[in-house]
Amino acid sequence: MTKTISSVSRRRLFQSGAVMAAGAALGSRIPAALALEAPQTNGLDALARDLRALRGTRDQPSRLIRPGEPGFLVAAWPNNGRWADVFPLAIAMCTSDRAVGACIAWARQEHLPFAIRCGGHNYAGFSTTRGLLIDVKPMSDIAIDPRSGLVTIGAGANNQDMADAFRASGLAVASGRCPTVGISGLTLGGGWGFSATRYGLTCDALRATEAITADGRLRRATARQGEDDGLFWAARGGGGGNFAAHTSFTFQAHEVHDVTVFNIVWPAEQQVELMLDLQEIQLKHPDLISTRSKMAPANAGKVTRRALHVQTLGQFFGPPERLREVLAKPLGRVTPIVCEINAMGYWAARDYLVTDDPTGLYDIRSSYVAGVLGGEGLERMISWMERWPGGSLRQDNMGILFAAGGKVKEVAPTETAYVHRRSDFIVEMEASWSPLDTPEVVAEQQRWLTNYFADMQQFVQKESYVNFPSRDLPNWLNAYYGENVRQLQTIKLAYDPDNIFKFPQSIPLPG
Repeated sequence: MTKTISSVSRRRLFQSGAVMAAGAALGSRIPAALALEAPQTNGLDALARDLRALRGTRDQPSRLIRPGEPGFLVAAWPNNGRWADVFPLAIAMCTSDRAVGACIAWARQEHLPFAIRCGGHNYAGFSTTRGLLIDVKPMSDIAIDPRSGLVTIGAGANNQDMADAFRASGLAVASGRCPTVGISGLTLGGGWGFSATRYGLTCDALRATEAITADGRLRRATARQGEDDGLFWAARGGGGGNFAAHTSFTFQAHEVHDVTVFNIVWPAEQQVELMLDLQEIQLKHPDLISTRSKMAPANAGKVTRRALHVQTLGQFFGPPERLREVLAKPLGRVTPIVCEINAMGYWAARDYLVTDDPTGLYDIRSSYVAGVLGGEGLERMISWMERWPGGSLRQDNMGILFAAGGKVKEVAPTETAYVHRRSDFIVEMEASWSPLDTPEVVAEQQRWLTNYFADMQQFVQKESYVNFPSRDLPNWLNAYYGENVRQLQTIKLAYDPDNIFKFPQSIPLPG
């Protein structure tokens, strides 16, 4: 028997979550931004009528929201406030595949850019647009078949919806820890989470996806030859918004068991040695532990080495006493000031690890590491932290190592579009600020981040995680997709020959 969970609520409809971006995001920050010519009013009127007539699974009509109407500002707001001044012409809240298809057809007819949003978590603002914003958030039903373990999830569902649906089932699909990140962007970019080293990326559990392509067809793509297998390959790490508007995903769930969660913070001493210890532990036990380790200042203000604490947070697939044995070296090196190690059920552990970070105003870069980020690289990282130019906020994410190996590395780099299968860690560097900070302070922070990232390239792989995008990333196409670029371009030509799914970092057509 298949169990269907309806996860739409009033609050849920207006949460900012993950994204799959399609179309152009033409913000005021972009040089030579295109001036959009608004369509005739009757064009929007016609789309609004069409959407009201296209009802979803619970007989809920879709809705077109225009500027000035109730809900517009909340629905337009992205996770990264840097793009909050990019207002769409209108927002289509879609409750069905047909509504999504109608929106794409309308945008083509009017020659307008569009973006597809699950919630708005694209860090680089690619789920914002001055054209039509197509929001699939209402399409968030989750159907679980406990006999087969297959789970079909609507494209608008987010991590919290999944947790609510799975909690009593004894099953899970590996996913992220931020509750408002959506399944669409998460899957299409790969899908990191604390279960990735044990069960693989979110996209590794994908068995089928339904999507509206540029020709208006609703396709069901699977790994079987002849069943849009190229589109299915691209859906596993090829990035959101490049080829189609996805409306549902079917995954093979795994059983869940008790785990041990941990949050350990060390005082500001022997930072390099501790970070090396934590990487060594992760590499020695690649599918038994999943760590998120970082150096971060204790307070806002000037950053000095004497104030940089080391923290590791994560999940261990075994009992607490065994984890203490695994962590014996760093625990013995320096006495922690925080040492939380607790056995929990899988979903209680997820709640313990949950975060809405990052949010607000921020800029981000990412790289990958194969093996260890060594002592020289860690020292260079500390030197850049000490050069942070200042601002009103404590910088929590100046240098993070996310465990990204284990089960993830059992898949070949070309077996899916997610190419980073030889890596062991994602390195994230971030700058964040508040409205209190002046434009000059913000500009200094962004210059610092750009120079910091450039200098660290000598210690890392020249690759970046497409779900941590940056508009300022050099050579972004190869950084995101590596040796899979050519195959992705071939698929782009097959499914979107007119390049209507286009934004500043979308897959280009070949040639």
